[in-house]
Amino acid sequence: MTDKKIQTVTVLGSTGSVGRQVLAVIDKYPSRFKVTGLSAYTSEKLLREQIDKYAPKHYYYPAGGVEIQTSLFDFLDDEKFAAKCVGSLEELAEFPSDIVVSAVGGIAGLWAAVATLRRGGTLAIANKETLVCAGRHLKNLEKKFGGKIIPLDTEHSAIMECLAGEDAKSVRNIVITASGGALRDVPVDKLYKTTAREALNHPVWNMGRKVTIDSATLFNKGLEVIEAMHLFSVPAERVKVLMHRESVIHGMVEFTDGSMKALLSVPNMALSIETALFFPHKAVDAVPELDLAKLETLNFSAPDFERYPCLQLALQAAKAGEGACIALSAADEVLVESFLNGAIRYNDIPNTLEKVLHKFRKVGDVELEDVFGIDAEARKYTYSVGVK
Repeated sequence: MTDKKIQTVTVLGSTGSVGRQVLAVIDKYPSRFKVTGLSAYTSEKLLREQIDKYAPKHYYYPAGGVEIQTSLFDFLDDEKFAAKCVGSLEELAEFPSDIVVSAVGGIAGLWAAVATLRRGGTLAIANKETLVCAGRHLKNLEKKFGGKIIPLDTEHSAIMECLAGEDAKSVRNIVITASGGALRDVPVDKLYKTTAREALNHPVWNMGRKVTIDSATLFNKGLEVIEAMHLFSVPAERVKVLMHRESVIHGMVEFTDGSMKALLSVPNMALSIETALFFPHKAVDAVPELDLAKLETLNFSAPDFERYPCLQLALQAAKAGEGACIALSAADEVLVESFLNGAIRYNDIPNTLEKVLHKFRKVGDVELEDVFGIDAEARKYTYSVGVK
């Protein structure tokens, strides 16, 4: 860590699982990072506490911005807490900060990502859906305005590290690893009985509810394949998914000479967060040391599409084009929320996704302005065919 400049950070989705982990890393380095913006969607109490602690210049809270601003600042030091409630995530991202962390869920983070890149900022992104739906456009903005997209996902962070200094022409395949999720040992013929509580019980990672369900269905790995296509400029057929129960190898790159490079660490997202915040430098002791001798064995296998049909559908969407990817991502948001609320069964998720893919697979690539239209149409269709 040779660069000692204080970095200003805006955290979109600061009360969620990833947002809280980002702030925990920032807490380790109070002389290196200054929080200048925060946002939450529903967690008013925690956002109040974060504003109290970090004293940002701006925040966004759509469920009651005026109320939280008034009730919070009635009893705080006006000179110390000059934070103002802005009207949107996009507006929050437009304010100057060195790094904008996008840790919001769903497509809601799209325009904030666009705003960050249009001002030449650094976008540290954990928001899968934004990259899935508009990755090509975001990469174009990165190139046009001189900004930087840095992945916060453990897998893509690992791949970025493996690719550092390598000639893109020497890359044969990118490999994303998957733990298998909470239901990896449940017999396939018993999956239809799965409850939300069971699907949320991940054996390795502590994540948000939506991504944990996506991990159980392995739809998240399909999204990660699409993300990797955009982030690293490779076609879908050159991004592979490999089952790896221990979650020690987070990503690999296979080269044209037959060699492979992998990044290993204990399964802890702090590594990818610190990689993003300190980029291009290395942090110190981001995660505990990995004792390979104690591991003894690492296991790998190909994904079973009978167990994980959602992964197969996402891979098909990746090859079909942007319209199919947008539609499937939107549909999955609807279906996961419905499953968590008890409105549909576990098996209804892949069954409905298949219908959505069939309807939207011929849409092809779309303009940035059309993303929300396709998203809305896909949600409406999903409710009509998959949610009772």
